[in-house]
Amino acid sequence: MAHADIIRAFIDAWNANDLDRVVASLHPDVRYHNIPLQPIQGREAVRTYLHSAGSFDWVDWKLLAIAESGDTVLTERIDEFGIGGVHVKLPIMGAFEIRDGLIAAWRDYFDLATYLRQREGR
Repeated sequence: MAHADIIRAFIDAWNANDLDRVVASLHPDVRYHNIPLQPIQGREAVRTYLHSAGSFDWVDWKLLAIAESGDTVLTERIDEFGIGGVHVKLPIMGAFEIRDGLIAAWRDYFDLATYLRQREGR
């Protein structure tokens, strides 16, 4: 499977709001970093973080562009989701590194203030 296809399947798992499938896409030693926040190391730590962030009412990641070079896949996305009845819409650049058919590094670059304003209803 091409590395870009692994990321497309990952996005499909998000859009199905299937966190078990999302987490299964991650390497056991994954490093997940929402760039404005502290990185998280390890699949189980990411699982805990995603569940603690609150359950999503719905998820719709729109893939605008995808590029693959070696083991790295870059995405330009609009991530929309509902959380606690609040609609959030974020432009995101994502970088993924693939190892052994799994996501070994996941970095999302976005504006934290834009996210917080939407979560707080401002």
